[in-house]
Amino acid sequence: MIVTFTQQRQDYFDALAWVSELMAATRTGQLDARTPCKDFTVRHLMGHLLGTAQRGLGTAQRVSTKGIPHVVTEVPDDELAMTYAALATSVRRAWSQLVTDDQVNAPWGPCSALEAARGFTVETVTHGWDLAVATGQPHDAPAGIADRCLTYAASVIPDRLRGVMYDAPVAGTGNGSATERLAHLLGHQRDRNG
Repeated sequence: MIVTFTQQRQDYFDALAWVSELMAATRTGQLDARTPCKDFTVRHLMGHLLGTAQRGLGTAQRVSTKGIPHVVTEVPDDELAMTYAALATSVRRAWSQLVTDDQVNAPWGPCSALEAARGFTVETVTHGWDLAVATGQPHDAPAGIADRCLTYAASVIPDRLRGVMYDAPVAGTGNGSATERLAHLLGHQRDRNG
């Protein structure tokens, strides 16, 4: 399956919208809950998603993303969802200006806009799954996004980042939904949600 830049960009936008909905439905009492994402509570995961979206915006705007924290912590709990939704709107606006062959500086290095969109989509969908599982929400990404992510995800996760940004793939879990299989590919699993 060949995923065009137009489709990939739309998948990224749909992933951002999905996470926006998940955040909006997350209750304050769930913020201290554990998630399948190692060492993250729901609050930290939402802060990481904010940082990821800020890096997506900076990449499209061709500004340095080096100063963006791994987990954004200065946003008050009751403003996390609203801040993410506003950021997602800015990300969509900035990425709508790019074309497939544009070269950008993603956080992991120079690449095409298509390659960058792939990376941000995989990251957003996987952490969306983490958030959905941790908060008891439907955890399948919409519109076939995860199915398309699975066709290229292994190529956007270099081995050098295993054990640094990503754990080893979860073995023996090939029967779940496409979204869950994508999460497993990045080393995320349900039994961490303790």
